[in-house]
Amino acid sequence: MVEQSNKVGLRKHLTLGDLLIIGVAGSIGGAVFYGAQKAAAEAGPAGILAYALAPVLYFFIALTYIDLAMDYPEAGGPSRFAIYSHGQATNIINSVADLIWYLFIPPLEAYVFVALVVSEFYPGVINPATGNLTLIGGLIALALIMIMVPLNYYGIEVFTVSNKVVGSMKFALYAIMAIVFALTALKFNPYVLKNLTNYGGFMPYGVTGLFAAMPIAMFSFGGARTIPDFAEEIKGKRSIVPGLILTVVGQGVIYVTFAALFVLSVDWGVFHIRPGDWSSFLNISRNPYYYLAAAYKLPYMYILPMLYLILALFMVGYVYMGAGTRVMLAMARSKYVAGKIGEIHPRYAIPYWALIIFGLIGAAISFLFAPVPGLYGIVSDTTAAGYIGFAVNPIAMMVLRKQGASKYQVPAGWFVSATAFAISSLIVFWNGWPAVPYAVLLMTVVAVILAIIYRVKEGWLEATWYIGWIAFETLMAYIGSDGALNIIPFTWATAITAIISLAVFYPLGIILGLRQRNFEVHIKDLGGV
Repeated sequence: MVEQSNKVGLRKHLTLGDLLIIGVAGSIGGAVFYGAQKAAAEAGPAGILAYALAPVLYFFIALTYIDLAMDYPEAGGPSRFAIYSHGQATNIINSVADLIWYLFIPPLEAYVFVALVVSEFYPGVINPATGNLTLIGGLIALALIMIMVPLNYYGIEVFTVSNKVVGSMKFALYAIMAIVFALTALKFNPYVLKNLTNYGGFMPYGVTGLFAAMPIAMFSFGGARTIPDFAEEIKGKRSIVPGLILTVVGQGVIYVTFAALFVLSVDWGVFHIRPGDWSSFLNISRNPYYYLAAAYKLPYMYILPMLYLILALFMVGYVYMGAGTRVMLAMARSKYVAGKIGEIHPRYAIPYWALIIFGLIGAAISFLFAPVPGLYGIVSDTTAAGYIGFAVNPIAMMVLRKQGASKYQVPAGWFVSATAFAISSLIVFWNGWPAVPYAVLLMTVVAVILAIIYRVKEGWLEATWYIGWIAFETLMAYIGSDGALNIIPFTWATAITAIISLAVFYPLGIILGLRQRNFEVHIKDLGGV
């Protein structure tokens, strides 16, 4: 275990069962509804395929986490791995990207709760013209974030018990909703099977539509990385391996099921949409199952999703808040934020200042972003930042392996690493314009400010590949078919992004990482793992 200077450390309490609850129940929120809706709007029935491909693609990213976390089982580990391979400069950019990912998820869940639950009883929380939260809606979202803090404050034991209780209810609801919605669609929806084959077929928008649906699908699976973020508190670190693998599989089963249920449930007459006009679902701000409940006079189609969203808000919110505070702890250990943020509570054994600050920032984001219209725009910005952060670890894995700093090694390391980096590169690019530049701008501002305040001087040469790759991704989003200039067709831009990332930035990242044996310096700073 990594200990602080005050000799108080995190407690090893989590079992494999706890990890599965965190990864499967704790990391899946309202995306089972709005994600399926977005994927269908982008790809039609092929949105199901997007969710079937996503766990396969994310599996390669998960393998890089397994490889690194088994050797470095630290709190917020994915936000520390790059300091061992490339030094501080690369790592501060990487960790800021990770922090943005975590900071925006609880406010997103609060937004979904207010928009899809509270608005059903008090419409004044939503602006009907734009779909954004009103002042009162923003205040409610702010309050919801603050409620999540105590569930994390009183230690990993309270956190675990809360997870087990709410997680068990969520697992039950997954099964009940799946069975009930499937039977309802087959019985009441006249379009149920036609939706799969008619109206342009299974893939009405072609491969382009499938690629456009991949970011929302991959956003949904990003929660699997919460497991390596809690690695320091796992009783037996070997649980990381089955924990991550089973999490990706479990998430895949749930997301594919609900993506299929959405397609089968679409009753064009109920939604007053021309049959086959899947893209119109982007204009529906209310949960589609509420419309079906009213049309079919089936109250359970109204009650079940609402009950699920209530449970999902708190569980996903406090799981991500807990993981995000571990990222802030990792940043404190790397000396990118004040050392006080890394202090561990002497009684509850949690990074309490990190939790309090994370909660306050999350509450501020919930309130300040309330006037921003469009849930999906915020999701795209968050996904772009998240996968920019994820992209470092496949290269860190190979650098540390070549330097002899890795004892645990997943098979076919080169293939796994290169594939994971290519996938991360494509997910960033597919988020498109303006999501990529917005995410990059926010990352840059925060990273530069922290680097100046905390005098990060080490490793800027080693970071040039990462800075160059981020600039390249931004350029491709700008000139691609859905960018500001629309110069290069989408499929060609996709191919260019993958090829240049692998042929130029992937080997350059490894070569520059091998310049220094950074792991020797920074492991000593922590006193070992």
